[in-house]
Amino acid sequence: MILTSEIPEASNSRTKKKILQTVDEPWRQFKSDLTRKWALAADKDGVDDTVCEKYGISKEKWAQFCQTRRDPSWEVCTLSF
Repeated sequence: MILTSEIPEASNSRTKKKILQTVDEPWRQFKSDLTRKWALAADKDGVDDTVCEKYGISKEKWAQFCQTRRDPSWEVCTLSF
């Protein structure tokens, strides 16, 4: 994952914008896959451990992600697009 703070300072704003545009779609697809395949199925035994190990996500971050995705207000936001 590329953080804007990790893009070299020497990069001009045009380069930075292009880098962020390049990773935008794959990042959103990754979060969508996590939601569909894992977060909404996280009640199953071992799913949380599998995801954390497979993707290198801390258990705390994963719990926050699942909580966000299971919140009814998040579903309302996604339906508005």
